[in-house]
Amino acid sequence: MADDLGYGDVAYNGNPIVKTPHLDAMASQGIKLNRFYAAAPVCSPTRASCLTGRHPYRVKIPWAGDGFIAPEEITIAEALKTKGYATGHFGKWHVGGMSETVKQSYFPGPPTTYSPPWKNGFDVSFSTESMMPTYNPYYLKGGDFGTKDYKYIQSEPIPEGLNNEGFEWRDYFWTGKDTYIKDLKGDAATIVMDQALNFIKESTVNKQPFLSVIWFHNVHTPVVAGDKHRALYKDLSGEEQHWYGGITAMDDQIGRLRSTLKTLNISENTIVWFCSDNGPSYIHNYNSAGPFRGKKSELYEGGIVVPAIIEWPAKFKTAYEVDVPMVTSDFYATLLDICGIKMENQPYLDGQNVLPILTKEVTKRSTPIGFRSPLPSRHNKAEVQDAEQVAFIDNNYKLISMDNGASYQLYDLNKDVAETMDISAQFPQIKKDLLIKFKSWSKSIDDELK
Repeated sequence: MADDLGYGDVAYNGNPIVKTPHLDAMASQGIKLNRFYAAAPVCSPTRASCLTGRHPYRVKIPWAGDGFIAPEEITIAEALKTKGYATGHFGKWHVGGMSETVKQSYFPGPPTTYSPPWKNGFDVSFSTESMMPTYNPYYLKGGDFGTKDYKYIQSEPIPEGLNNEGFEWRDYFWTGKDTYIKDLKGDAATIVMDQALNFIKESTVNKQPFLSVIWFHNVHTPVVAGDKHRALYKDLSGEEQHWYGGITAMDDQIGRLRSTLKTLNISENTIVWFCSDNGPSYIHNYNSAGPFRGKKSELYEGGIVVPAIIEWPAKFKTAYEVDVPMVTSDFYATLLDICGIKMENQPYLDGQNVLPILTKEVTKRSTPIGFRSPLPSRHNKAEVQDAEQVAFIDNNYKLISMDNGASYQLYDLNKDVAETMDISAQFPQIKKDLLIKFKSWSKSIDDELK
């Protein structure tokens, strides 16, 4: 999973600048998912949905860095372990504290927020609590981090010591309770993939099936690219070199993963599923939501439709595209069905098994996709208020409210992907039916949380 990568931030979706040859090849050889949704318009809630198959509100992770995976939740790693799978998490975690004592990005360290990967079913971890610089992750040289004026000025080599306006980053790569690795240099995507490939190789040698969850930091700020990837965009501004270079650096590692699976002779029966955690960040305008309205933090399509591809050569022997809506909550139910796993005492799932859609046995989704998220008070900052934005997608129709339910708009996404034409007046019964279904689904969340 990429971080803050918009639908239009890859070449295979029409970006004229960025170089993503490995994702392009994956899209041309696998199944390109044209309507794949993040379960939320920001990262932590989406990650929670990936792990549990449940809407983020049920997991009590409504916003970035707000909440943690509770012990009673069943994660996909815990489920697959019942079938003998080795499990590993690599990269950004962001759904719980990594230490009971050491302050990281979001959590102060008390046991009440402590919920790292190794407490949620993962045998192997190389994980950070939150974002990291995407080059020389423990050292950042620059200024105005977190604003539209952020200057991407880190360069190679790393200065000795923290000098020349540089500073040491606040998060660590954790490998277990009270253990972390520091002083890592170079491209962060490579550092993360190094660990993931070690895990995959060891699992293969041991003839053990595996789940490898690889969550890149790219291209969440602070986006920093090394000289090699910046050189690919030498005619652009420094900020653009870092931005596009950061995407290409991640793409290189996806290519490295696919190549390694082939070298290990396990690519045919290994499922590789790629997506982003939400739409493009609002922090600058180099990124792209493609034809969609809105960006990260919003439930307009631009904030939740993300680039996505799935490969499984043994099952999907030819390349094709799927336009049926899917969501990150579907990972859990789909992969458990493929592996023949049913969990006892399974909490309510919002996601569904989409294998019949992927195999083209069915052409429509059987259950709508519901969204609830805090409404940002300002689009350029992730400051939230009590009001909610909500949406409900039933195949081609989308019901949405961006004003805490004071008004609802209806869009036909088959005809209007940019959400420019509210068709409520033309189709009042469809709107009424969707609103009834949405309120019933939403009430099920509120009832569960009582």
